[in-house]
Parts: sequence; structure tokens; C-alpha cells
Amino acid sequence: MAKTKATYHIIGGGLAGLACAWYLKQKHPEIRSIIYEGAKHLGGRCYSYFDEGLSMPMDNVLHTVIGADRFMSRFVKKNEWSKEKQFIDLAKEEIDNSVFANKDMLLASLCNTAENIPAEIKRNIILSLFPFGRSKTKVYFSKQDLSPRIINVMGAYADEIQLNCKLSKISSQFGIAARLEFGKKIVELGAKDRVILALDNLSYAKLMSVPPLEHSNIIEINYHTSQTIFLPKGASFIGVKNGICDWVYAGNNILTVIVSSCVGKSKDLSDLAREVWYELDKIRGVNSAFIPPFRAVCHKNATIKQDEKNNHLRPQNPNTEYPNVFIAGDWSMKDYPCRMETAVKSGIRAVKAALKAE
Repeated sequence: MAKTKATYHIIGGGLAGLACAWYLKQKHPEIRSIIYEGAKHLGGRCYSYFDEGLSMPMDNVLHTVIGADRFMSRFVKKNEWSKEKQFIDLAKEEIDNSVFANKDMLLASLCNTAENIPAEIKRNIILSLFPFGRSKTKVYFSKQDLSPRIINVMGAYADEIQLNCKLSKISSQFGIAARLEFGKKIVELGAKDRVILALDNLSYAKLMSVPPLEHSNIIEINYHTSQTIFLPKGASFIGVKNGICDWVYAGNNILTVIVSSCVGKSKDLSDLAREVWYELDKIRGVNSAFIPPFRAVCHKNATIKQDEKNNHLRPQNPNTEYPNVFIAGDWSMKDYPCRMETAVKSGIRAVKAALKAE
């Protein structure tokens, strides 16, 4: 009699869910993986699409990879790392390129906040960068290529992908998850099957009827310029102190501005984009005759608040109330910053826990 093979049901096709499928295919190819994604595309908040307004491919949100990201850096070629980075203090009108002098800005960029970052998160960031050097602190930022460069490549490791398939309920029997309900679609779980909830925190909280964590917003503004825009001293990106902007990235005729943890800055986005453009003029030392076409978006609940209170409430491990259901997602990794690399780590951790539970 043939043995029944295990199936891993991965709920969520963001980086955490994709990492689950990748790890299974690498280490346990005999295990079948199915990704169920509620949206019409993979990637979660990390994907590319065609923007009708700007008439060009765009990333949903600009993402960065640093040299210390051992998994994500495999998607970056040697000549694609940013060679120059600068920091500008608009109050003092001073420019420098010292990573050490601007370490607080870099820390804030990794955590989407500059306030109350837990010591444990700081420690893990420092450990990932040790031993310190240019190879660990080099930066790549996405250039309208998240889906073809990363998401589509990782998605190929799943045995099956079901889009527009949102999990509405987990039914249990005898203390274990027995059935997955996707509206009218029902999936019965076998004895060896495992479920990994690779969801964002808000979706997880709603599904499992638990309190959600607090979240922060991010504002992103993309200006489509008719020619390449150059930043001070030839930098491909620049950190801004004492301004509206936090970070400015230049590439592919797109100038991208990030306003992190934008509580209190969420005014009318069109007005904000115009103010920011005049600030960019000041940074670049020019006086533009017009503002180019732009796309301004406030990404609500972009990340959990990575402060002491929230970090204390994050899960200690990937286990749930059901012994055959596990959690993945950067928010679920207590003491780690919410980043692409952390999302991947969470997926691998969840799979390892599921394998150990068999």
C-alpha cells in the first residue's frame, strides 16, 4: 500500500510563504507545497505592476537589500550594489557619507521608526553586520523589478499556487486543524499535512480571533522624470535629516521618496508631493520650472510598530494552538526588524518547526 505523502498548505504568497516553498523544495522535495494567496498576485507588499498613470512598470513599495542579508543578497549582481550613499542635514545644509555618524538614521530605516527601538532588535541588527565592512553595509534598492527579479523566481519552487483564494476559517477536530475553508472551497487536511499561516499580522489576528499589534504607515512618492536625476555627489540614494523626506532614491528615470513612520504627516498626498519636490530642489541645488508626474501613496499599516511594547507582544515561536498549524511573517519574529530577510527567516523557521512536529 502506497504511503500518503504530506502536503504543506501555505496560506499567503508573500516572501514568508514563498520562503516556505523554497525551503521545502530544497530540503524535502518529496513534500508537496501549495500556496494559497488571497490577492491576484504573489508577493504581498513586495511585487511589481504596471502603473497606468505613470505609464510604466512600478514596484508596489521600494524595497532595499543590504550586503548583510544573506538570503536576499543572492538576487543582486555584483555591479548592482549602490556605490555611493550620502546624508544631508537640511538645517545645517551639510552633506557627508559617514555611515557611523548616521547610524541612527540607518537603524531607523531598518525599523521604520527612530523611537523606542528595543535593545534586542538593535543587537540582532549589529550581529548581522558583524564583522563590519563595506560588504555588509552595501545597499541595493529595487528598480521596478521586484516581481521578475525575486517574487516570480521564488514562486517557481511551489508545487501549486492558487490566487484569489482567501482563507476564511480553520475548523478543528480533536484539538487539531482538520479543514481549511476558502469561502465555498473546502480543503480537508490529511494526518501528515501541515498548515503555515504566512499572513500579515492584521489578517492573522482576524483569522485567529486574537488582538492585532499596533502598526505604522509609510508614505512613498514616485516622480517620473524625463531624464535621470542626479543626487548630490553622484549618490544613488540619500538620507535626509530635518526635512519632510527620510530617504531619496534615484534610478531608471524615477525619483522615489520615502517618509517613514508617517504619523502626523498624512496630509493631502498631492500637496505633500509638491512640498517634497521643492525640498528635493533644495537638496539638489536647483530650481525646477515644473513638478513632473508623480504617484503618492500612503501605505497604511505597512509594518508593525517596532517598539518595546509591540516587540514584547510578538510571538516567541512559530507554534499556534493547533499542533499542525504554524506562523510565518516578519512580524512573528520577535527581536528582529521587519524586513524581507526576516520574512524569509520566519518561513524557514516555520517549516523546520512543522517538520519537527511530524
